[in-house]
Amino acid sequence: MQTESWIGEVYPAGIAAWTSEEKAAQAEAGRRMAAELKQAAVEGKREFRIPPGNYRFEGGTGILLENIADFTVTGDGAAFWFTSDVRHAIVFRNCRNLRFRGVTLDMDGMPFLQGTVQSVDLNGKFLIVELEEYYMERFREEASHDLFRVMFLTRDGGRETDSLDFLPARGEMEPIGGNRLRVAVHADVAEHWNYQLCPPQAGDRIVFGMRRPGGMLYVDGCGGMEFDRVTIFASAGFAFYEAGFGEGGNRYRNCRLIRRPGTGRLLASAADCFHSRNQRRGPLIENCEFSWAMDDFVNIHGYFNVVLECTEPDELLIATSFGTHLETGTELTFFSAPHGNETCRAAVREFEAFPGTDAEGEKRIKQIYREKFGIALHSLPGSFLCRVKLDRPVRLSPGDFANSYDFCGRGAVLRNNFLHDGHVRGILLKSIDCRIENNRIERVALNGISLKPEFFWLEGPMPRRIRIAGNHLTDCGFNYSGVAAILAMSGCCLPPRDRFTAAVNAGEISVTGNVIENCNAGPGILIANCRTPLVRDNRIIHPFSNGNALGQINFAEKLDYCSRFVPREDRKTLETPRYPIQFLASEEIECEENTIIDPEQRCLGPQLIGVWCDAERMILQ
Repeated sequence: MQTESWIGEVYPAGIAAWTSEEKAAQAEAGRRMAAELKQAAVEGKREFRIPPGNYRFEGGTGILLENIADFTVTGDGAAFWFTSDVRHAIVFRNCRNLRFRGVTLDMDGMPFLQGTVQSVDLNGKFLIVELEEYYMERFREEASHDLFRVMFLTRDGGRETDSLDFLPARGEMEPIGGNRLRVAVHADVAEHWNYQLCPPQAGDRIVFGMRRPGGMLYVDGCGGMEFDRVTIFASAGFAFYEAGFGEGGNRYRNCRLIRRPGTGRLLASAADCFHSRNQRRGPLIENCEFSWAMDDFVNIHGYFNVVLECTEPDELLIATSFGTHLETGTELTFFSAPHGNETCRAAVREFEAFPGTDAEGEKRIKQIYREKFGIALHSLPGSFLCRVKLDRPVRLSPGDFANSYDFCGRGAVLRNNFLHDGHVRGILLKSIDCRIENNRIERVALNGISLKPEFFWLEGPMPRRIRIAGNHLTDCGFNYSGVAAILAMSGCCLPPRDRFTAAVNAGEISVTGNVIENCNAGPGILIANCRTPLVRDNRIIHPFSNGNALGQINFAEKLDYCSRFVPREDRKTLETPRYPIQFLASEEIECEENTIIDPEQRCLGPQLIGVWCDAERMILQ
């Protein structure tokens, strides 16, 4: 654990002492090495070894490798340094079966600010913060950066104390002399602190994330890649990032996102650690350590296509975020908006995209959701229009979802990883045929594991055939509004205002043999919107461990009453839902042989079969 004696250090002493001449030499070494690497690949060599040393890269992209196959790059002892304006540090584009091993990535110019809280005034709703001198200079250097994300930590920087999406704009961070800032506190944040287990106080450490788009290790349209012993110490965007409708099936072993040892850094990444979207096959993530990210540790997903028009009984005009890739024979499952009830299925016979229609597609999607459902969606880049001919007539309405499992990371495996100290969620999965096994997940603000399509930016599809087994979750959901350590649900609104609906659209989710310790104010396991869920042989220790927040989660307020009638007695039960295992809107439930250890006797029973659950064919212990 870090101690006060070295809290101010940004780089180890030897690195901090580098002169401008040494950095210039590193930049020259970087240019020379990158040229030799590309030349070896062009010449068809099978392997390239990077000599140990420091290599510096300036600008938005550091190294770009394209259209390379069956090639190994080994860089044990090599450290790559990138300037603060980096967008993609290392890019692999349209590569196959490339192996990349042993390299360390870091930044010259931290993507965050850090300091100490001097005072908290919840009546006036502001904080006084003193930044360390280096980070105050970074605040001045990043004058164009407008939005910051806040994280509070203990005095020694060892763990996060509070988590809520507290996003002050630059205009709400007023310099007041020296290295001090007066930071406005939003009203909902001040209210939240009344119930948080460890609300911020004078002397606490504080971080302001400065997130940028892009990724440090960017895998674009690739397949069969292998990354081993890649360590990232600082990232302004996603640390590990897969995209581009690739074949996927990439393997990540022994990779790390950690705070650099020997420094006083309080953060490693200003965004997700690992983000995978639109991959035909999901990644293998094994024996990795991911920590100190200001967003999710792992997010694997595709996107929902949105129906704009039914131009013919068997023909649709659709759009989706970040592009659409449908092939002849792709099966589409259709769900009604906004709740997600399955309506029909059909296969694609013809597909035609209309490039250059991004703005129109985004505008039409947002208009439908705003006017029909009163839902404000996030920005949806790449939402160009597409014509889809189906193999049968369908009856659909504008806004309905067209769900495909072709490019959503099917078959992802996450096992034997150590995920710890995260500001949002641990593993967020929206896919099919995936396994989450034998991971250790500790100190994550919201859910340790979440199977949750998010309609407000069209991340999907509906999760099906997911196995969650043998994981050990500790202090997950330490933010009392995190709902549950393990969560499966479909939410159609922006968190934390998500609503539970009556739709049953996920399926075959098994949660077996997990250990869950300390669930703050929520249950250990909550399964919603699922057909044939299996919850067996789990051990839940000390649920509802935060007495300050006990009763603050009111599931009755989170029900979408428009989706289906809820009897008054059921609403009453959900107002104080103190059950370690809970089900909502689920069918054919199997829940047995789970162990609950409740030393303070806060639970009202072993499990709750809540609203919109089918009471038939149920197996309970």
